[in-house]
Amino acid sequence: MKLPITGRCLCGAVSYEISAKPIGAGNCHCRTCQKSGGTAYTPVLFVLYDALVITGPYKEYPTLADSGNTMNRGFCPQCGTALFGRNSGSDKIRPVNAATLDDPSIYQPHMDFWVSSAQAWDIMDPGLPKFAESPKHL
Repeated sequence: MKLPITGRCLCGAVSYEISAKPIGAGNCHCRTCQKSGGTAYTPVLFVLYDALVITGPYKEYPTLADSGNTMNRGFCPQCGTALFGRNSGSDKIRPVNAATLDDPSIYQPHMDFWVSSAQAWDIMDPGLPKFAESPKHL
């Protein structure tokens, strides 16, 4: 994976750069990801806090995650694109929405998580490990 990894919102007002290899990748099927993304799951890259540099004004909306933690969901205030998060349960890892990558083909999920909240019509890759909730190693 070539570094840095870059991404941006739909209108380009908010962009980001990831300077270190992500420490994980997976599809989150929790209800708050479903609602905030308007789809069955959010494809997430897990990156170290210090490796994510954000450029441009963004807003955060706090939600109560299925874990009980507060998930501050970062989005562009102009176009509404959901970009990244900040979980109150960790000050080391930030989730980044892989759909916002400039080159989304680099996203290779390693797991499905919060499958206990997955929708019946959501067809998941049977080859990926499944976690009922958040995996303990994240």
